[in-house]
Amino acid sequence: MADDKGLKKQRDQFLAFSFASADLFIEVSGDGKIIYALGAAKGIIGVDDKTLIGKEWLELFSPIDRPVLRSLLTRAKPVIRCGPILVTLNKEISDGKKAVVTGIIMPDSDKFYLTVGHSNMMMARIGEGVRTQNEATVLSKDDFIDAAMDALNVAQSLGQDVDLTMFELGATPEDIQRLGPEAWNAFTDSISELLLSKSADGHTASQIDKDKFSLIHDKDVEPEALLTQIKELAQEQDPTGAGFDVQSKTVTSDLSDMSERDASRALLYTIHEFERKGTELTIETLNSGLKSYVSANAQRMKEFQSIIERTNFNLFFQPIVDLNTLEASHYEILCRFEEGDTLEWVMFGEDVGMAADFDIAVCERAINFVSFKAGGTKARFSVNLSGQSIQDEIFCEKLKSMLQKDSNLKNRLMFEITESSHITDLDKVNHFINALKEDGYQVALDDFGAGSASFQYLQELEVDHLKIDGKYIRKILSSQRDLTMIKNLTQMAKDLGIKVVAEFVEDKEQFKALRELGVDYGQGYLFGKPHNKPDYLPIEELKKL
Repeated sequence: MADDKGLKKQRDQFLAFSFASADLFIEVSGDGKIIYALGAAKGIIGVDDKTLIGKEWLELFSPIDRPVLRSLLTRAKPVIRCGPILVTLNKEISDGKKAVVTGIIMPDSDKFYLTVGHSNMMMARIGEGVRTQNEATVLSKDDFIDAAMDALNVAQSLGQDVDLTMFELGATPEDIQRLGPEAWNAFTDSISELLLSKSADGHTASQIDKDKFSLIHDKDVEPEALLTQIKELAQEQDPTGAGFDVQSKTVTSDLSDMSERDASRALLYTIHEFERKGTELTIETLNSGLKSYVSANAQRMKEFQSIIERTNFNLFFQPIVDLNTLEASHYEILCRFEEGDTLEWVMFGEDVGMAADFDIAVCERAINFVSFKAGGTKARFSVNLSGQSIQDEIFCEKLKSMLQKDSNLKNRLMFEITESSHITDLDKVNHFINALKEDGYQVALDDFGAGSASFQYLQELEVDHLKIDGKYIRKILSSQRDLTMIKNLTQMAKDLGIKVVAEFVEDKEQFKALRELGVDYGQGYLFGKPHNKPDYLPIEELKKL
C-alpha cells in the first residue's frame, strides 16, 4: 500500500512539473498518427484530447509550419529535446493561434513525444529564436563545390563512395505565382531541411538555382525516397494539390581510380551541366563526367595552348601607391588577351591544369620588359603566380632558370601569389617562397580575407606583403564590421613585419580611412587604371588630406 502511495505521489509530481511547463502532451506513432493526448486540448487546439486520437499530428498546425515540424521529427536524435519552436495552429480548428512546441524521441522507439503550450510573449521570443537558429541554410553553388570536394576526399581516404543527387523542381513561373512568396519559400526551406538531414556530413546540400538542388549523400540514402518526399511537399504547398513534375538525377562517384584533381574537375563540370541542362544531363558517374569534360574542352585547350605559345596577350600596368608619400611603390603587371575574355581564359587555364604554362609565358614577357624596355626607369614591378603553378616543380625550375640570367632583377621584380585556394601543400609553397626571398625577391599574398584559410596561409607562408581582398575595402565607409576587420588585420600584419596593400581604392574618403588605419599601400582607380605603360602621377589633391 505504501508503495502504491509512493508511486501515486511520484506520478502526481511528474504531472505537476509537466503541466507547469506545457499545456498539452501528445504521443505520435511512427506513421504520424496521434495515439495518446493529455491536457488542455480544447483550450489550445479547439477539440478535446480524445478527439485527437487517430488524427495526423501535422494537421494540428498551419500548412506553412508543417515542413519545419516535419524536419523537427526527421532530424531529432534520441533523448535530445527539439525546440521550443514557435508555430501557428491550424486556422480551421483553432483560429490560427500561436503555440510553442517541443519534442523528443526515445531510444529504441519510433514514437515521437510532443508538448504544446500557449504562447506568451517570453515563450514566443524563445521559440522564435530557437526556430531561427535551427532553420537550415543550404550552401551556395561555389561553397557546395568546395564542401562536396571535401566530402569526396574524406570518403576516398576511407575507401568509401558517396553519390551526388540533383533535384529539379519543375515549377513554372505560373506555379510559383500560384503558391505565392510565403508558400514557395516554405516549400524550398523544407527541401533544404530535408536534404541537409540526408547529406553525408550534415551540410553538403545546395540550392544551385531557383528550382535546382543538389546533395552529396551516403550510399544508403535512397534518392527515390527523397524524390517522393519532395513531391509530397510540393503537393502540400500547392493550393490545387497537383504539385510539380519534380525530377532527380544521381551521379555515382566511383572514386577508386580518380585523382583528387580529376574528381574536382569532373564534379565542377557535372554541376555546371546540371545548371545548364537540369536532370536531362547524360552523366552517370564522375568518371564519365571527367571524360565528357575533357571531350568538351579539348578544342578550347588547343586554343589556349596556341595563345600561350604565340604569347598572344598584352601586358598592362597598374600602380600600387604608398599611402603616406603618394609615390608609386611598384606596378602590378596584368594581362589582357587579344582574343576572348581575359578572366574567362585565366579561369579556364586554372580549371584544366594549364595555369603553370600560362604563368611561365607571362613571367618570360615580364622579365623581358623589365630587363630591356623599362631599363631607363627605377620602377619596380610585381608578377602574379597562381597557387597552382608554384606547386608545379617544372614551373619552379623554369622560373629559377629565368631569374638567374639577370642578377639585377631582384631589385626590380617581386611576385604575387594569386588563387591561393588552389594551394594544397603549404610546406612546398613556403619552400618556394623562401627560395625566392633568399635570392632577394619579395613575395606578396593576394586576396587576403577573413576566412580561416587566409589565416592559415599567413601563419604558414612567410610573405613580405599581403593584399586585402577588395570586397572588404569597398565597404569600409558603410560597414563598421569591415572597418574593424581591416584595422585588426593591418595591426596583425605590422606585428609580423608584413606590409599591407588595399585593393579597389576608388575614392578620396576610402584613401583617407585606409591611411588612418595604417594600411601601407593602395591600388585602384583612384590612383590609376591598368595602362599599357607604367605611368603614374601623384594626385596633388590627396596631399592636402
